[in-house]
Amino acid sequence: MSRSLLKGMALGGLCLLHTWGHAQDRPVLLRSSPMLEESVTLRQNQEGAVFVSGQRIVMQPDLNTVIEGDASLRKPGLNMRADRLVYDQSQDVLEAYGSIQLNRPGSQFHGTTLNLKVDSFQGTLEQPRFEIFANGAHGQAAQLEFIDPSRAVVHQTTYTTCRRTPGPDWLPEWLLKATRMNIDDEESTVKAEGVKVRFQNLPEVTIPALSFPLTADRRSGFLPPIVGVTTRNGAEIAQPYYFDLAPNRDATVTTHVMSKRGVAVDTEFRYLERDYSGQARLNLMPSDTLSDQARWGWSSQHNGILQTGLEGIGAIGLGLNLNRVSDDNYWRDFRRTGLVLTQRLLPSTGVVNWGRGGFNMSARVQRWQTLQDVNSTITPPYDRTPQIGMTYAKWQGDGFDWSVQADTTRFEADFSRIPNLVARNGDRSYVQAQLSRPWIRPWGFFTPKVQLHATRYQLDQPMDNGSSVANRVLPTFSLDSGLVFERDARWFGRSVAQTLEPRAFYAKTPFKDQSMLPVYDSGITDFNLSTIYSENTFVGNDRLIDNDALTLGVTSRFFDTLNGAELLRFGLAQRIRFSDQRVLLNNSQVPATAGLSDLLVGAGVRWDNRWALDNTVQINNQTKDISRNTLQLRYYPSPYRVLNAAYRLNRGVSEQLDLGWQWPLSDLVGRKNTAAEAAWTRTAGQGLGPDRWFTVGRMNFSLTEGRMVESLMGLEYDAGCWIGRIVFENNQRTIATANTRLLFQLELIGLARVGSSPLVALRNNIPRYQNLRDNPLQPSRFKKNE
Repeated sequence: MSRSLLKGMALGGLCLLHTWGHAQDRPVLLRSSPMLEESVTLRQNQEGAVFVSGQRIVMQPDLNTVIEGDASLRKPGLNMRADRLVYDQSQDVLEAYGSIQLNRPGSQFHGTTLNLKVDSFQGTLEQPRFEIFANGAHGQAAQLEFIDPSRAVVHQTTYTTCRRTPGPDWLPEWLLKATRMNIDDEESTVKAEGVKVRFQNLPEVTIPALSFPLTADRRSGFLPPIVGVTTRNGAEIAQPYYFDLAPNRDATVTTHVMSKRGVAVDTEFRYLERDYSGQARLNLMPSDTLSDQARWGWSSQHNGILQTGLEGIGAIGLGLNLNRVSDDNYWRDFRRTGLVLTQRLLPSTGVVNWGRGGFNMSARVQRWQTLQDVNSTITPPYDRTPQIGMTYAKWQGDGFDWSVQADTTRFEADFSRIPNLVARNGDRSYVQAQLSRPWIRPWGFFTPKVQLHATRYQLDQPMDNGSSVANRVLPTFSLDSGLVFERDARWFGRSVAQTLEPRAFYAKTPFKDQSMLPVYDSGITDFNLSTIYSENTFVGNDRLIDNDALTLGVTSRFFDTLNGAELLRFGLAQRIRFSDQRVLLNNSQVPATAGLSDLLVGAGVRWDNRWALDNTVQINNQTKDISRNTLQLRYYPSPYRVLNAAYRLNRGVSEQLDLGWQWPLSDLVGRKNTAAEAAWTRTAGQGLGPDRWFTVGRMNFSLTEGRMVESLMGLEYDAGCWIGRIVFENNQRTIATANTRLLFQLELIGLARVGSSPLVALRNNIPRYQNLRDNPLQPSRFKKNE
């Protein structure tokens, strides 16, 4: 009997591992090392020892070493096996013959003949088969040329990420052929020349040159083309080019060709610096054949700080948000340009702010572009030209809290396109001071507060009473109080802590006629379980409600005693007005009468991480009918399985049902896991189980109108080495018109995405949607040799 023993020999830095037949020799035991790092440093590569082993070793010190029979050589960053190894120490050249297997960080190679300079890693491998661990790609070639430890050139090669299955007739579902392929591990890119790509049984596509990344890292180059069909633009083809300008800057230029409109160019530039960041986007169509005009859209955002270098001043904050388009129909015709430019109200804002301690100052200029529709006009908001504000707050923690807020704003608007409506431009200045004394204890809280509002208007045109100046001074008093009771309980064998939290809130503001004052930035707050405990039912500073009201409510919560997570919440609240409401936002608002308001009831359930339920109901105090109801349900049992459902009722206005999902089709048809599917699961390595088909979609249905407002439905198919998606999207633009899009995508894993990108539409429409390849596992360089 013979056994393998480790023998260290100082032979020019060469260590030998071979078979000895001396039973009395005691083997050397290896120790585990904490230094198994994924990356090999340059020093480790240059100074690391070389270990060789084999059944027969013939050695000439300082000249050469011949290893035969299960020969192997390893050093930091390199592991090699062959039938026969010849190492010329004087030239640092290694020759290998027969059944060669070579492992290096990130890749593995097999071949018949190898000639390699070990330290510089230059040489050739004949008839190679290779595997790239970063993306699971593999292939074979006529010859592989090693340039250095990070770069290699493969000649007359094939390339695919489809995993080989047993059988002599196996063919990959997609295959790339190239006359020359440059692999750069340092840059994580592959550049191929003389390319032919075959998918399934479709004809081959010939491409002169192609570059694609090995990982998701940024690289300059052409991105996959975009193909789509829409009812407004016709057939559309877009070719993006990505510029990796610097680690903190990049740009993308996309050329669009639309069959119904012409040629457009989209340019996006992004930057990220230490003190500022932002992006800018320009969409330009020199000539639109449908509208016979030039079309353009501009959107940019910039945020940062300016270091003044002055003691006591410090830094000044800067913010800029610009959004402009060429015409009123831009939002309808160019849905691809992003969420901001597809809105009908486009803000452009510039902000400068400064703060020190509890003191803050800001200056802002804001202008709006309103995109009007002759069939559905909207009232433009007032521009702020400019707005200057100041705030000082002092929070004691356990004492008196006080703050002062002041603001002066110039409001301007152009209502010339709105019939029978005239803008009331002018200046508004206000000061709001408040003082409170909170007492907060574990058993509850008690907070009295007093506020003083002083407002002055100076209008360009006189009001109905003939005056162009108006002053308003109003005090507000409020008292907020609550108790907290707590007890331990057990629900379904689970230890929980239950609370009972009654709350009372009183607010008093005297009446003052404000009907002649303009409405610049005010609106009615949403009536919910948060706003019902507020002093003013209006937002903004143009209206202060005449308040004499008491709000009573109670909330009960259940917490997991182990982790403190809220499992269940139930609450209700109701406001009692002691006088009729007299201050209104406009003539169309229905005033609240003395007595009880509508009853608000809310509940939320999150018993575990799989599902959540939230419901808020508003019950009319007079008719006992449900005036408003919002019910939201989310079910998320595992990755790639999500169901979102919502029901929203606003009686007399709207009633909608919203449903969004991503779900394996196998769950719906009851398909069982087969041996073939289990094998696919092992090779795919994405944790998707036997599921290949996925259904995705979102539907927004108006029960009031009996029609679909928005819909998006599609299918996803994961074949292991490629993913296919097809999505149909329909957006109702007006009652009579809709915009439809057909999106498709073919994603060759490890190569490229071909087709339009439904991923953006899926992420925007389906909460918690998860890309089938969002979290690829980066393989270790210590991957087991096969």
